[in-house]
Amino acid sequence: MPAMVRPNQQHVLLIADQQRQVESALLAAVPAARLTSVVTYFDGIAELISGRYSTVLASLEPILHRPEAAVHTLRQADAEARLVLFGSPATETTARRMLQLGCDDYLITPPSTAELQQVLGSPLLRIAPAEPAEDDLPAMPSVVAPSVTLLHSLPLAEMLLDVLIDHPQSPVAAVIERINQRLAGEMRLSAMAAGAAAPQPAEGMTLVCHPLRDQGEDLGTLVLDLPSEQDPTAARHLLARLAAFVSRVHALGQRQARLQRLAITDELTGAYNSRYFRHFLSRILEKAAVMRFPVSVLLFDIDNFKKYNDQYGHAVGDEILRQTAALMKRCTREHDLVARIGGDEFAVVFWEKEGPRQPKNPSVQATPGKPPQDVTAILERFRRLMATQQFPGLGPAGKGTLTISGGLAVYPWNGRTMEELVDAADRALVFGAKQQDGKNSIFLVGSGGNPPTSQP
Repeated sequence: MPAMVRPNQQHVLLIADQQRQVESALLAAVPAARLTSVVTYFDGIAELISGRYSTVLASLEPILHRPEAAVHTLRQADAEARLVLFGSPATETTARRMLQLGCDDYLITPPSTAELQQVLGSPLLRIAPAEPAEDDLPAMPSVVAPSVTLLHSLPLAEMLLDVLIDHPQSPVAAVIERINQRLAGEMRLSAMAAGAAAPQPAEGMTLVCHPLRDQGEDLGTLVLDLPSEQDPTAARHLLARLAAFVSRVHALGQRQARLQRLAITDELTGAYNSRYFRHFLSRILEKAAVMRFPVSVLLFDIDNFKKYNDQYGHAVGDEILRQTAALMKRCTREHDLVARIGGDEFAVVFWEKEGPRQPKNPSVQATPGKPPQDVTAILERFRRLMATQQFPGLGPAGKGTLTISGGLAVYPWNGRTMEELVDAADRALVFGAKQQDGKNSIFLVGSGGNPPTSQP
């Protein structure tokens, strides 16, 4: 076996690297290497005939129609140089086939510096042509690298569907865990964040790295930890395919998250929409029935909103809706829900994430049917913000002009189901806040006179 090729001894011929992806990574990986870059295969063959190179890095893209002939010609021009093909993930099937025709290795673009260091620093293992033996010895069985065999046995499509359904919030971490459950021996797959330093391998172990990218975005690095006696070339090829798969999982996960956001949010205000409000409230009421905590539902709208729309135009009306939603989200707690359920009507769900709590002031006892102290404080803060908010579209007189009217209902006293609670809050809004108290008030179901959140 030839001695290991040292990076500082490399004289590399780079063929048809149109995007310069390999060149930039190569210069970073092996800065001491002598590099000659040519545009076409004809120039590359001429260079090989006239010069001497330790490694040839050649693009697969220009020769996809006749890769066998191109590899054969390169081998005729220089039988000793290490021949490494590179190309996109779509060319990998062809690249693997070329390994049987004289190619030493291949890279999936864009390659990482760690990959190039591994390719250029590993021993050249080429199968010598068979010679007639004096004795008729039985042929040795062909050995398939365990990692390559493993890859073909991985149910990647099944894993993809499982993680997107079962783990939509973290599909990449979930699919790596699934793969690790099937990896043999001491092999272990992990992902590093973009810019993180590569870990040091344990004694007797080797690290193989491959970048994770999605449409040019650097997602990080996929790392395969395996015993040193494993074939590093086969491991690199395994990792390249797994990196393409994991990047695809990330892309599909992001797409699913975007579609989910579109399905549950109001496009204009960014608040949740009516469909998700009803779904969320139903789920919280189920939880409240078990943990025995109150749930408050507020329905409110902007007083005289149609007048602002007619007087200032729909663009100003839309901006008022956006600012109103933003103000309410500023006032509520992170676990509460703010939704726009139609026109200028909004809904807010207040619930106790940690279950029932004691009041901040022990002398104040919770009154059945009344909202918790936190909810009352939130509503008062929101009303104050609305009164001091500057709405630019309304001109200089816009500050303090807008007011809201709302109806508030509390589970379990005013309703035990989503429909009952929403209906109770709606009746409080229509028949309490607007008819009894007029504009600029929030009416609690069952209260008489001025509710605690009313303003004169």
